[in-house]
Amino acid sequence: MLAFLATGLVVGAISGVLGIGGAVLLVPILVLGFGFSQGRAQGTSIGALIPPIGIFAAIHYHRSGLLDVRAALLIALGFVFGALFGAMLVPHIPQAWLKRIFATLLVYVAAQLVFADPTKRVGAVLPGFLAASALWIVYFVRKALGKRPPPPRPRPPPPQPDTEYFI
Repeated sequence: MLAFLATGLVVGAISGVLGIGGAVLLVPILVLGFGFSQGRAQGTSIGALIPPIGIFAAIHYHRSGLLDVRAALLIALGFVFGALFGAMLVPHIPQAWLKRIFATLLVYVAAQLVFADPTKRVGAVLPGFLAASALWIVYFVRKALGKRPPPPRPRPPPPQPDTEYFI
């Protein structure tokens, strides 16, 4: 319980500072740190982010003159229906593909932020496209070569009641 609260505090602080949707951080934390499935992590993220992030951060941004209320309301309206449609698709998409789609998005966005040149038409989308393409090339090459992560090590058998241990 405390771990979830601490996660919310950290993700909320980073989201407030960077102006990002918390899902970019929260979904990987829930999957890797808490063992959630990709779909469960996405649903939990949406549920967690509905009221808290928007309201207090938006008030502060508005007071600072950094919030376009009209644009935000229109985006929110679109988000309501887009999120509903996306949520209806999730149960029909295999977990492995949800992870791959999410990873592709993260790689694309990261490359765009680091390398994109918004003053050039092609330069505005090319870095993200190249990075995401490279990710998929590596995926398909690894799949073709049969490279798989090593299986988890088997657990040692539990100690027997009559066993003595000397250290």
